[in-house]
Amino acid sequence: MKNFFKLLNFELNRVMKLLISLMVFTLIVQLIGVFVSKNNYLTQVEMLQQNDGSSVSQVLQSVGYFSFDRVVNSLFFIGPIMICVAAIMFYIFLIWYRDWFGKNTFVYRLLMLPTARINLFFAKLTTILLATFSLVGFQLVAIQIEMLVMKWTVPSEYVMEVTLRQLIEIHPVLSLIAPNQFSLFMSLYGVGVLTVIILFTAILLERSYRMKGVLFGGTFVIAANLLVILPVILNETVFHSFLYNGELLLIVLGLGVIVLASSVWLSKRLLDEKIRV
Repeated sequence: MKNFFKLLNFELNRVMKLLISLMVFTLIVQLIGVFVSKNNYLTQVEMLQQNDGSSVSQVLQSVGYFSFDRVVNSLFFIGPIMICVAAIMFYIFLIWYRDWFGKNTFVYRLLMLPTARINLFFAKLTTILLATFSLVGFQLVAIQIEMLVMKWTVPSEYVMEVTLRQLIEIHPVLSLIAPNQFSLFMSLYGVGVLTVIILFTAILLERSYRMKGVLFGGTFVIAANLLVILPVILNETVFHSFLYNGELLLIVLGLGVIVLASSVWLSKRLLDEKIRV
């Protein structure tokens, strides 16, 4: 366990610069989005007041209140989130391949450490999870900061306040990264963990068998995903929704656990017996 935490600390130190850069980038771009949305709104307000002499109530009837959902629906808000998602997906591969293709093939040292090689697998997996949760947590904090900036810069009579929970409920992207329901949270991130483990196993297959490994890895990814979603496909096409949703969920969950355990077992076997550095 001590060696695992050493490996985890090492991996976290390596990803820290990327995480901080993504957080700073996200906050800056989204704050820009707040000011752009605010300026566009206030420009409309000023035009109505100057050209038509509209009162506050008349302005609100014409353009409505300014609430944070105007910011959330802009590219300035969604764009950084998509970039963070893409960065994590890219890092799933980088976290392994840079050890092989770095300046000094660092994987030699990692694989010769006096610890079970599967600890390296779990340290990299935990790093991806902690990086993801860090970005999600920071996004939720950033929203609170951005809503404060909105209230400071927009006259109060035009502001309609919304809570973070309401934003998550109405915005599909936020409801995916930070769902309000615990069961949905576990389901979404359970799928995410399984996806990362499957990709890790595919990477190790490629590293173990090189050119053949590309085929093996691709086949494994397709087969693993097909096995998990096969009950859903069969229930909709062959059995014509014969299974209840709860029954279908249990079957998919069971197959997901089988795929997860099989992936970890195969990864351990590859690391112990097949991996080449």
